[in-house]
Amino acid sequence: MVAKLFEIAGSLLLLIVLGGISLFSYEPEVYVRQDFRDQLFQVQAIDTMKYSRDLARERARDPNFDKVIERQMGLIVGAGATHVAIGTPYDEEFIPFMKLWVESARAHGLSVWFRGNFSGWERWFNYSRIGREEHRKKLANLINKYPELFRDGDIFTPCHECENGGPGDPRNTADKAGYRIFLIDEFTDSRSAFDAMGKKVTLVASMNGDIAQEVMDRATAQALKGIVIDHYTKRANVFGEDISDIRKRLGIDIGLGEFGAPIPDINGEMNEAEQAKFVRSLLRELYIKSETIPYVNYWVLEGGSTALVERDRAKAAYVAVKDYYTARAVSGIIVDPLGSAVGDVTISIPDLDFKTRANSGGQFQVFLPGNIHTVKFEKTGYETEAVDFSSEAGATTTKNIVLTPSDQNFLYKFKTMLYLRLGKSPIDF
Repeated sequence: MVAKLFEIAGSLLLLIVLGGISLFSYEPEVYVRQDFRDQLFQVQAIDTMKYSRDLARERARDPNFDKVIERQMGLIVGAGATHVAIGTPYDEEFIPFMKLWVESARAHGLSVWFRGNFSGWERWFNYSRIGREEHRKKLANLINKYPELFRDGDIFTPCHECENGGPGDPRNTADKAGYRIFLIDEFTDSRSAFDAMGKKVTLVASMNGDIAQEVMDRATAQALKGIVIDHYTKRANVFGEDISDIRKRLGIDIGLGEFGAPIPDINGEMNEAEQAKFVRSLLRELYIKSETIPYVNYWVLEGGSTALVERDRAKAAYVAVKDYYTARAVSGIIVDPLGSAVGDVTISIPDLDFKTRANSGGQFQVFLPGNIHTVKFEKTGYETEAVDFSSEAGATTTKNIVLTPSDQNFLYKFKTMLYLRLGKSPIDF
């Protein structure tokens, strides 16, 4: 009996030392949520190249083409995109056509990802070939002459898939170093021009995935503050593995300048259901790596084999993209029944085979695309909680999660009893 009293007294002393007067005036600690995003990816774009570039001369004087642009912008907004990717060439001839797209984007609340180039680089529209120095001069002139085209939050690609034009593929010209230097020079020129006009425009270097694997080096990638790759694969798991491999090799985050399906030479032909299934598998790979993939751009909205829209009808693949671009953001803090934070909890979404962790303060955020609703919270020493968010309304949900210790020791039970006696019952989260 005496020993039991000493045990209780010792526990009381420990409790007082640890908690001080908080035993008698309990206030839950306030945790500040940081670095949470509004959507799954920082930039979520859909590409219009088949219309904004390929028809740039043919439809330049069509007085009714603005209706086509308006319809496409509405579809892009409806899919949850933050940006529209515009492929209009940067030449003087095409600036009026580019302005139609930019003005429509602004009217629909979209930022613009400029993914064009000067026509002479790849000899689009029968333009004469230009080299690196002429490209740099034209680039500086474009930005300085038309500052009204650009707004804060836009993305600008100085030279789309630069390896496809100019001097030629650096793997064939034995000039990999020259290619890398040119990318840095154009990045520096563009950065200086935008900074001088006070525009917060993000610059991204564009290349095919194999160029990133075979030509880029770590120093160049880091000087460019990251790269975006245009990448298509036969299997979704290879798509994901390639992104991870390039990121590891270059030591920077990798964005997707283009992804989509099917590309007939790679994927063969697909019916609508097959396309949607494969696109979902690509999106899942991007989802799993979303913390390190700042930019994604689905290629293309309309007009190609990968199109999301056909004859004014949204296809099943459009719904797949929309499910991920409008994924619900779920965030909160994980606590025990007494209100103390439980950190480093494993959080999984079984339907996506995805796992992440809460931070040391118990803060978490996950995204739930489409009809995926169940999130599981697990930590050794606590009962597992599987939470169904299907009844939660809205694009953003804040819900704190309570994990109950599976082995409730004497100290925990004593604190619980004391709080109840003081009328400080566990908080109803």
